[in-house]
Amino acid sequence: MKKILYKLAITFLLILLVMPTVKATETTTPNEKDEENSENTNQEEKDDDVSENQKIKIYTARVITTIGLNVRKEANTNSEIVGFLNYNDTFQYRDADIKELNDPNASCQVWIYVGSKNGYACKDYTEVVSTEKIDTGVSNMTDEEFDDYLNKEGFDETYKVKLKAIHKKYPNWIFKGVKTNRNWQSTVKQESEIGYSTYYMDAIRESAGQEAYLNTESYYDWNTNMFYGYDGTFYLANEQTVAYFLDPRNYLNESNIFMFETLYFNDTYQDKDKIKSILGTDEYSDLIYNNGKKYNYSPIALAIKIRQEGTLNRRPTLGNVSVNCTGTNSPYYNPNGTRYNAPLYNFFNIGATSSPSNADLNGLCYAALTNEDYFLPWNTKARAIEGGTKWIYNNYVASLQYTNYFQKFNTANPNTEIWHQYMTNIEDPKSQSSILYNLYSNIGLLNSSFIFYIPIYDQMPEKTELPKLGNPNNWLKTLTYTANNTTYNISNFNGNVTDYTVTVPHYTENITINGTTVAKTSYLAIEGSNNSLKTASKQVTLSDEENKFKIVVTAGNGNTKTYTLTVIKDKEVNPMEQPTIEEMLDQAQLTLNETYVNGITFGKNTNALTDDLLKINKYAIIKITNDKDEVKNNGILGTGDRLTITSNNETKTFEILLFGDINGDGNITNLDLLRVQRHLWNDIELKEVYFKAADVNKDGTITNLDLLRIQRHLWNDIVISQN
Repeated sequence: MKKILYKLAITFLLILLVMPTVKATETTTPNEKDEENSENTNQEEKDDDVSENQKIKIYTARVITTIGLNVRKEANTNSEIVGFLNYNDTFQYRDADIKELNDPNASCQVWIYVGSKNGYACKDYTEVVSTEKIDTGVSNMTDEEFDDYLNKEGFDETYKVKLKAIHKKYPNWIFKGVKTNRNWQSTVKQESEIGYSTYYMDAIRESAGQEAYLNTESYYDWNTNMFYGYDGTFYLANEQTVAYFLDPRNYLNESNIFMFETLYFNDTYQDKDKIKSILGTDEYSDLIYNNGKKYNYSPIALAIKIRQEGTLNRRPTLGNVSVNCTGTNSPYYNPNGTRYNAPLYNFFNIGATSSPSNADLNGLCYAALTNEDYFLPWNTKARAIEGGTKWIYNNYVASLQYTNYFQKFNTANPNTEIWHQYMTNIEDPKSQSSILYNLYSNIGLLNSSFIFYIPIYDQMPEKTELPKLGNPNNWLKTLTYTANNTTYNISNFNGNVTDYTVTVPHYTENITINGTTVAKTSYLAIEGSNNSLKTASKQVTLSDEENKFKIVVTAGNGNTKTYTLTVIKDKEVNPMEQPTIEEMLDQAQLTLNETYVNGITFGKNTNALTDDLLKINKYAIIKITNDKDEVKNNGILGTGDRLTITSNNETKTFEILLFGDINGDGNITNLDLLRVQRHLWNDIELKEVYFKAADVNKDGTITNLDLLRIQRHLWNDIVISQN
């Protein structure tokens, strides 16, 4: 079992974490004590003050059977052999590695977990050759000794100043440095990848400006200022936010430091009453406590996880359900059938991922699987709690994710990928630490000897901070200018592009620049004008030389984006020598038919048509509106849209005609076919430009022949000509 394979790794990691920074004390007899000088006697008195739960015994044992000793996967003689110890081989273990069976029928009653072999050996065939007691206490250290202790643990000044403040208030608390050997910046980047770190967002947080914490590189649209939830109301956090929540130093206060408390079972303060106080009910106290003890996992931490997941009163912890667990609907396919009809419980939300969709369904389908190693299916509360506890221990604690911090940020184990995390919510460890602190405070446990395992990264910055509050969008939505009483759209405007150049007639003395922002929380300033929310307009004077004007957008969080509009006066062409409107249409290969213009290809947008005409006459004024006289910006052209051209001091307006596009959406579809049919049935009457669009054979009437041609176009038999 993975549990056994990993347990040794954790055991020896804890030993290694403790041993380099503590003082080993030898056991002495009373007579030997009498011979010591007074200084040593005073030190002995100090040592006696250290509580026993601050000391760890390390036993060195040797094999005493000449035929050697089998090491088994589980603590019983029928279990698989996973290793072998020769006569006189030695190994180390702690009290926590001793397992007593209390089974009168077992041939071996007491077993020892042998870390080097990843299995259990019968204690009867070993003897202890030495015992070392490691003192982890720091309460009696002087300020100088405590500073030296912190140095040996690997903490620099950015850690030490906070740890010393905590130590003054809680001298029994023990701080152990966990050197992750991971580069800080590369770790931040990894934790910022899509799906690794999420942040909860609701309307209240949005109004407070916490959108600044969200990722704008993915699951976000700058053009609409829309953040898209990655998992319901959880959104991807941006890199600066991830760095803040990853930084252990931001939690070095008396409350949040409990995210670094070990998650191992400890019956000195973990009991059923505390489980009840966390969950508000004692229904589950026995189950949680007994399984926590059985699988060496803090029952308090288990209760807090259940509370955090909220699974006592909502899905995916349910009674009788009928759930479809097909392969297409869930990653957890149920081989027993496509539908599961039975009670299901999933207190820890195991498997409740949002991939491919519907986290609640996936959690239920995981609970419906069959796997006796984890007591699946979880069709009773007892099976669900025991199976879930074992699953969390084997998959996380046994992989060196033995604190709430490490269960979110998997950085202690160099042999597993960083994505191996229990949760994506970056606030979860902080939230759980607050619950733990309040619990311990209410029951008077804060002066106990808690051990905190605090990660240390390579090349950490001096500090990390959350982004400034406020919406981060600093894009322009539109940018136009008005010259000689005519308003022009900037050709091919894109909020991500910041530099634009336009040419105006040589006689233009001034222009008015107009801009609107994407976000309503942004401020807009044009060439030094006062900030205005959302929209601004300013008239500027033009010189005969090149003119550059700055349009500055300031986001709600203070980030700015500067757009530059370069305006050039054209001195070479006399605007009175412009082509006529008819010449422009002809050169653009468009057909003028009374007040209609046709020859436009399907799918062409307003900007493309405007560009075509301005290439012919850059002084022309082009305006495109829909049939309600609303300006169309970069939309698809359709029947009924209106094209207004001003050239050579003449202005004309034409209706755009696309043969076959009867409803004006710029395409030929079954909806157009239906409108022709209804006209022929006298249900509706097509008039003017829409009548001409339906007359696809151009004979002046609408008949079944037009209906047939539209049908054949849809079948790809023919293509309806636009000329």
